[in-house]
Amino acid sequence: MKRKLKLLLCVLAGVLTACETLPPPKPVEPPAQLLTLEAISKQLTTRQDDILNVKSIVKSAIKTQDTNHNLKQVLLINGETSLRLDTLNLFGQPVGVLISDSTQILLYDPKSNKLYRNRDVWDIMIRTFGTVFDFREYISVFSGKIPRLASLTLKDVRWNPETGNYHVTAVDAERNGPLEIEVDTQTLLPARLVKWGNEKQAYAVHWENYKKVEGHLFPHTITVQRLLSGDELVMKFNNPLINQGVPEDAFRLNVPESH
Repeated sequence: MKRKLKLLLCVLAGVLTACETLPPPKPVEPPAQLLTLEAISKQLTTRQDDILNVKSIVKSAIKTQDTNHNLKQVLLINGETSLRLDTLNLFGQPVGVLISDSTQILLYDPKSNKLYRNRDVWDIMIRTFGTVFDFREYISVFSGKIPRLASLTLKDVRWNPETGNYHVTAVDAERNGPLEIEVDTQTLLPARLVKWGNEKQAYAVHWENYKKVEGHLFPHTITVQRLLSGDELVMKFNNPLINQGVPEDAFRLNVPESH
């Protein structure tokens, strides 16, 4: 017993010694010249105007406090108001088609040939995933954009030594909500966004793993986290297409509604 105790103490001592000798984290160096709020705003606006539509296979992970769901989907986004998500089975066949625009959200069940709308869609999401995502709020997010950027008033910018990014504060006057936006100092691409409402964090977005797609740097991992509801949605993109156009009928479903 004493021998085992000595061995354990030796191991602990070795770990503590190793921890003591680790070098301190390297400080993040600020940019040689800090950009103005106007310059950052112009760059963000130009980039968002350049992305008209997006199509991609995505692997989506919906995580709640009780369950995790992993889905393979086809994502189609046009502008900042139209989104379509086709959820596929193991054989690549659609088992559900969700369409969202500025006025409504629809869900089509190919198996029963039924169409559900708005409140009925929320009920199905609750039963299936244990939570509800109103995709109208996140259409811009999933095309790598800051929601309602044209309607925001950018108030202030500072360099954040903890992240090495520009930290921009903004206000959406029409919706009376403050936002925080992290912008990469090298690429001037959005890295993180936090939206507040009623002095509470409504949600946080992370744009990561940027890769060049047809001349555009596009995030291949996009995460939406909601602290209040305790859930998270992660989308990982596979070979996205940008500005390749969308079919005219992509966001129309001519099927009977459910009763």
